[in-house]
Amino acid sequence: MDQPERTFDVARGDLGVSLHLKQSLTVLAAKSPDPEFRRLAADVLSGALGVRDLVASEAFNTTLDRAFPSALANIESLPDEERDRLAADARERMNALVDSTGAHDEAVPAAIPDEQADEDWNQQGGILRSDW
Repeated sequence: MDQPERTFDVARGDLGVSLHLKQSLTVLAAKSPDPEFRRLAADVLSGALGVRDLVASEAFNTTLDRAFPSALANIESLPDEERDRLAADARERMNALVDSTGAHDEAVPAAIPDEQADEDWNQQGGILRSDW
C-alpha cells in the first residue's frame, strides 16, 4: 500500500499546496547558491526541520533579500489579467499534482473563495524560478 503524501502544516491541510511546496523546496535545495540554505531546505524535505524553522533562519532571509525585490517587481509589472491567469494556472498545477498522486485528503475543506485566498500561493513569481 502506498504511503500517503506528507502535508506541510503551513499548507493548512491542502495537499496541492504541500506538493507544490515540496517541488519548490526540491528546486531550492538543489539550486540555491547558499549551501546553508540548501541544507535547510533538504532538512525540511526530509522532515528533520519544519517550514517555519526554515523561514525563521538567517539563510532564508538572506536568500529572500537577494531574490524578492526582482520577483516582486516582476509581479507588480504584470497587468491584473495576467496575474489572475497565473493564479489560475497555479491552482491548476496544484490540482494536477494532487490528481497525479491518486491521493485525496477527504479532510481538506472546499476551496477558499478567491477573495479570502492566501495571496502567497496565488502569486507565481520569480522566487520559485531555478535560475537565480
